[in-house]
Amino acid sequence: MLLEARNISKSYKSRYGRTIREVLNGLSLAVGEGKRIAITGPSGSGKTTLLNLAGTLDFPDKGEILFRGYSLSGMNTAELAAFRNREIGFVFQSHHLLPQLTLWENVLIPALPLNGNMKEVYKRAEELLRETGLWDIRHQKPGELSGGECQRTAVVRALINKPSLLLADEPTGSLDNRNASILTELLTSLSARENIAMVVVTHAPGVASGMDKIYKLKEGRLTENSDS
Repeated sequence: MLLEARNISKSYKSRYGRTIREVLNGLSLAVGEGKRIAITGPSGSGKTTLLNLAGTLDFPDKGEILFRGYSLSGMNTAELAAFRNREIGFVFQSHHLLPQLTLWENVLIPALPLNGNMKEVYKRAEELLRETGLWDIRHQKPGELSGGECQRTAVVRALINKPSLLLADEPTGSLDNRNASILTELLTSLSARENIAMVVVTHAPGVASGMDKIYKLKEGRLTENSDS
Protein backbone atom coordinates (compact mmCIF):
# COMPACT_ATOMS: atom_id res chain seq x y z
CA MET A 1 0.00 0.00 0.00
CA LEU A 2 1.37 3.43 -0.91
CA LEU A 3 -0.35 5.60 1.70
CA GLU A 4 -2.33 4.65 4.78
CA ALA A 5 -4.07 6.81 7.34
CA ARG A 6 -4.89 4.67 10.37
CA ASN A 7 -7.49 5.76 12.92
CA ILE A 8 -6.72 9.44 12.44
CA SER A 9 -8.24 12.02 14.78
CA LYS A 10 -7.71 15.76 14.54
CA SER A 11 -9.23 18.62 16.50
CA TYR A 12 -8.88 22.37 16.35
CA LYS A 13 -7.99 23.88 19.70
CA SER A 14 -8.06 27.32 21.29
CA ARG A 15 -4.86 29.12 22.28
CA TYR A 16 -5.39 27.70 25.77
CA GLY A 17 -5.52 24.10 24.53
CA ARG A 18 -9.27 23.64 24.80
CA THR A 19 -10.83 21.60 21.96
CA ILE A 20 -13.06 23.82 19.84
CA ARG A 21 -14.11 21.36 17.16
CA GLU A 22 -13.24 17.75 16.33
CA VAL A 23 -12.75 17.51 12.56
CA LEU A 24 -11.57 13.94 12.02
CA ASN A 25 -12.60 11.10 14.32
CA GLY A 26 -10.98 7.68 13.90
CA LEU A 27 -10.71 8.07 10.13
CA SER A 28 -8.88 5.49 8.03
CA LEU A 29 -7.90 5.59 4.35
CA ALA A 30 -5.75 3.39 2.12
CA VAL A 31 -4.36 4.50 -1.23
CA GLY A 32 -2.73 1.93 -3.49
CA GLU A 33 0.05 2.59 -5.99
CA GLY A 34 -1.33 4.47 -8.98
CA LYS A 35 -4.89 4.64 -7.60
CA ARG A 36 -7.01 7.79 -7.95
CA ILE A 37 -9.34 8.78 -5.11
CA ALA A 38 -11.79 11.66 -4.75
CA ILE A 39 -12.78 13.08 -1.36
CA THR A 40 -16.10 14.94 -1.32
CA GLY A 41 -18.16 16.43 1.47
CA PRO A 42 -19.61 19.68 2.77
CA SER A 43 -17.49 22.75 3.46
CA GLY A 44 -15.83 22.56 6.85
CA SER A 45 -16.01 18.77 7.02
CA GLY A 46 -12.22 18.40 7.21
CA LYS A 47 -11.29 17.58 3.61
CA THR A 48 -8.36 19.99 3.46
CA THR A 49 -7.27 18.91 6.94
CA LEU A 50 -7.14 15.30 5.74
CA LEU A 51 -5.08 16.31 2.70
CA ASN A 52 -2.65 18.26 4.87
CA LEU A 53 -2.20 15.24 7.14
CA ALA A 54 -1.63 12.95 4.15
CA GLY A 55 1.02 15.33 2.86
CA THR A 56 2.70 15.76 6.29
CA LEU A 57 1.94 19.49 6.28
CA ASP A 58 0.17 18.84 9.60
CA PHE A 59 0.05 16.01 12.11
CA PRO A 60 -2.83 14.03 13.66
CA ASP A 61 -3.70 14.18 17.34
CA LYS A 62 -4.14 10.41 17.30
CA GLY A 63 -3.41 7.66 14.77
CA GLU A 64 -0.61 7.50 12.24
CA ILE A 65 0.25 8.10 8.60
CA LEU A 66 2.25 5.40 6.82
CA PHE A 67 3.98 5.55 3.44
CA ARG A 68 4.82 2.18 1.90
CA GLY A 69 4.42 0.65 5.33
CA TYR A 70 6.70 3.07 7.19
CA SER A 71 5.34 5.49 9.78
CA LEU A 72 6.14 9.12 9.04
CA SER A 73 5.84 10.21 12.67
CA GLY A 74 9.49 9.55 13.43
CA MET A 75 10.89 11.94 10.82
CA ASN A 76 12.35 15.30 11.79
CA THR A 77 11.54 18.54 9.98
CA ALA A 78 14.36 18.26 7.44
CA GLU A 79 13.56 14.63 6.68
CA LEU A 80 9.87 15.43 6.17
CA ALA A 81 10.70 18.29 3.81
CA ALA A 82 12.95 16.03 1.75
CA PHE A 83 10.28 13.30 1.74
CA ARG A 84 7.58 15.70 0.51
CA ASN A 85 9.80 17.08 -2.22
CA ARG A 86 10.75 13.62 -3.43
CA GLU A 87 7.50 11.67 -3.09
CA ILE A 88 4.55 14.11 -3.09
CA GLY A 89 3.26 16.68 -5.54
CA PHE A 90 0.78 19.34 -4.39
CA VAL A 91 -1.84 21.20 -6.43
CA PHE A 92 -4.05 23.76 -4.70
CA GLN A 93 -7.08 25.80 -5.71
CA SER A 94 -4.79 28.82 -5.98
CA HIS A 95 -1.75 28.05 -8.12
CA HIS A 96 0.79 29.67 -5.71
CA LEU A 97 3.18 30.52 -8.56
CA LEU A 98 5.86 33.06 -7.70
CA PRO A 99 4.91 36.22 -9.59
CA GLN A 100 8.47 37.44 -10.14
CA LEU A 101 9.51 34.22 -11.89
CA THR A 102 8.69 32.96 -15.36
CA LEU A 103 6.55 29.90 -15.97
CA TRP A 104 9.73 27.92 -16.73
CA GLU A 105 11.45 29.04 -13.51
CA ASN A 106 8.38 28.26 -11.40
CA VAL A 107 8.24 24.73 -12.76
CA LEU A 108 11.88 24.04 -11.90
CA ILE A 109 11.74 25.21 -8.25
CA PRO A 110 10.96 21.79 -6.66
CA ALA A 111 13.91 20.19 -8.47
CA LEU A 112 16.53 22.59 -7.15
CA PRO A 113 16.98 21.11 -3.63
CA LEU A 114 17.53 17.61 -5.05
CA ASN A 115 20.89 18.52 -6.67
CA GLY A 116 20.22 15.99 -9.40
CA ASN A 117 20.96 15.92 -13.10
CA MET A 118 19.47 19.23 -14.23
CA LYS A 119 19.81 18.21 -17.86
CA GLU A 120 17.28 15.44 -17.21
CA VAL A 121 15.09 17.86 -15.25
CA TYR A 122 15.09 20.32 -18.16
CA LYS A 123 14.16 17.50 -20.53
CA ARG A 124 11.25 16.42 -18.33
CA ALA A 125 10.08 20.02 -17.92
CA GLU A 126 10.07 20.51 -21.68
CA GLU A 127 8.15 17.28 -22.27
CA LEU A 128 5.50 18.18 -19.69
CA LEU A 129 5.16 21.77 -20.90
CA ARG A 130 4.77 20.64 -24.50
CA GLU A 131 2.19 18.07 -23.48
CA THR A 132 0.20 20.64 -21.52
CA GLY A 133 0.35 23.27 -24.27
CA LEU A 134 2.52 25.65 -22.25
CA TRP A 135 5.87 25.41 -24.02
CA ASP A 136 5.45 28.48 -26.21
CA ILE A 137 4.66 30.72 -23.20
CA ARG A 138 7.34 29.35 -20.87
CA HIS A 139 9.12 32.72 -20.60
CA GLN A 140 6.00 34.59 -19.48
CA LYS A 141 5.24 35.42 -15.85
CA PRO A 142 2.07 34.37 -13.98
CA GLY A 143 0.54 37.84 -14.28
CA GLU A 144 0.60 37.42 -18.06
CA LEU A 145 -1.15 34.03 -18.02
CA SER A 146 -4.80 32.99 -17.78
CA GLY A 147 -6.17 31.13 -14.77
CA GLY A 148 -6.21 27.87 -16.71
CA GLU A 149 -2.60 28.32 -17.83
CA CYS A 150 -1.51 29.05 -14.26
CA GLN A 151 -3.23 25.91 -12.96
CA ARG A 152 -1.68 23.76 -15.71
CA THR A 153 1.69 25.21 -14.75
CA ALA A 154 1.02 24.23 -11.14
CA VAL A 155 0.33 20.66 -12.27
CA VAL A 156 3.62 20.52 -14.19
CA ARG A 157 5.45 21.89 -11.16
CA ALA A 158 3.84 19.22 -8.97
CA LEU A 159 4.96 16.46 -11.34
CA ILE A 160 8.49 17.66 -12.12
CA ASN A 161 10.14 15.35 -9.55
CA LYS A 162 8.14 12.28 -10.61
CA PRO A 163 6.25 11.93 -7.32
CA SER A 164 4.52 8.75 -6.22
CA LEU A 165 1.52 10.66 -4.88
CA LEU A 166 -0.32 13.76 -6.06
CA LEU A 167 -2.51 15.64 -3.57
CA ALA A 168 -4.93 18.13 -5.13
CA ASP A 169 -7.16 20.47 -3.11
CA GLU A 170 -10.05 21.80 -5.23
CA PRO A 171 -7.73 22.10 -8.27
CA THR A 172 -10.55 23.26 -10.57
CA GLY A 173 -12.35 25.45 -8.03
CA SER A 174 -11.22 28.74 -9.58
CA LEU A 175 -11.70 27.70 -13.21
CA ASP A 176 -14.58 27.94 -15.67
CA ASN A 177 -16.15 24.73 -16.98
CA ARG A 178 -13.96 24.48 -20.07
CA ASN A 179 -10.67 24.93 -18.22
CA ALA A 180 -11.88 22.69 -15.38
CA SER A 181 -12.52 19.92 -17.89
CA ILE A 182 -9.09 20.40 -19.49
CA LEU A 183 -7.34 20.28 -16.13
CA THR A 184 -9.27 17.20 -14.96
CA GLU A 185 -8.39 15.30 -18.12
CA LEU A 186 -4.78 16.39 -17.77
CA LEU A 187 -4.53 15.19 -14.17
CA THR A 188 -6.11 11.81 -14.84
CA SER A 189 -4.13 11.12 -18.03
CA LEU A 190 -0.76 12.04 -16.53
CA SER A 191 -1.39 10.09 -13.33
CA ALA A 192 -2.43 7.03 -15.33
CA ARG A 193 0.55 7.24 -17.67
CA GLU A 194 3.10 7.66 -14.88
CA ASN A 195 1.33 5.43 -12.32
CA ILE A 196 0.99 8.32 -9.88
CA ALA A 197 -1.53 7.84 -7.09
CA MET A 198 -3.83 10.80 -6.61
CA VAL A 199 -6.09 12.06 -3.82
CA VAL A 200 -8.34 14.91 -4.96
CA VAL A 201 -10.55 17.01 -2.71
CA THR A 202 -13.38 18.38 -4.83
CA HIS A 203 -16.93 19.67 -4.93
CA ALA A 204 -17.10 19.10 -8.69
CA PRO A 205 -18.96 15.91 -9.76
CA GLY A 206 -17.07 15.91 -13.06
CA VAL A 207 -13.73 15.73 -11.29
CA ALA A 208 -14.86 13.06 -8.82
CA SER A 209 -16.31 10.85 -11.55
CA GLY A 210 -12.88 10.51 -13.17
CA MET A 211 -11.40 8.85 -10.09
CA ASP A 212 -11.25 5.14 -9.24
CA LYS A 213 -13.08 5.63 -5.95
CA ILE A 214 -15.17 8.40 -4.42
CA TYR A 215 -15.40 8.90 -0.66
CA LYS A 216 -17.60 11.28 1.28
CA LEU A 217 -16.25 12.86 4.43
CA LYS A 218 -18.91 13.50 7.02
CA GLU A 219 -18.82 13.74 10.80
CA GLY A 220 -15.12 12.97 10.82
CA ARG A 221 -15.18 9.72 8.86
CA LEU A 222 -15.13 8.49 5.28
CA THR A 223 -17.81 6.47 3.54
CA GLU A 224 -17.30 5.07 0.06
CA ASN A 225 -19.73 6.04 -2.67
CA SER A 226 -21.20 2.72 -3.83
CA ASP A 227 -21.64 4.12 -7.34
CA SER A 228 -17.93 4.90 -7.82
